[in-house]
Amino acid sequence: MDSYSPDPGTDDAAPQVPMGQAMPDVDRVPTLLPQQQAVPMPGSQPPAARHSTLAQGLSFIGTAQIDGSLTVAGEVQGDLQVIDSSSGQVTVTETGTVVGDIRARSISVLGQTVGTLDAAGGRVSLHDTASVSGRIRYTHLQVNGADLNAQLERVRPDADTTGRA
Repeated sequence: MDSYSPDPGTDDAAPQVPMGQAMPDVDRVPTLLPQQQAVPMPGSQPPAARHSTLAQGLSFIGTAQIDGSLTVAGEVQGDLQVIDSSSGQVTVTETGTVVGDIRARSISVLGQTVGTLDAAGGRVSLHDTASVSGRIRYTHLQVNGADLNAQLERVRPDADTTGRA
């Protein structure tokens, strides 16, 4: 027997069951604002610049392509390349060590690097706590008392920046 049917021996009417409600008021329904959405909307502004950090105590072995900027406070054995070399920056902090090549528009070293620093068309800054060995390709170079043992190659801003002759 149907649970909403009255017993055969009673005069009770069947209980009333609501059959649904009207659609909710769309002004009161929570919605995601464009800056909160995971997928960018067509015609929306480009995403904000990204920044990644390899913290002190962490080590990375391999090649990394970076979208945005990177701060290295740990250890890297391998190459680091900023995908959009026109805007990205790589910073090696006092506790950071990179054994490999770094390619970015702007490179700032306060720690240790062994390899090529390639900022052709950009800037390399070596601070007083830096220890740099290898090769440096730059358009603008700033050295503030760093321990420097590297071949320097100045690249004109309008020259080929691929590193090939």
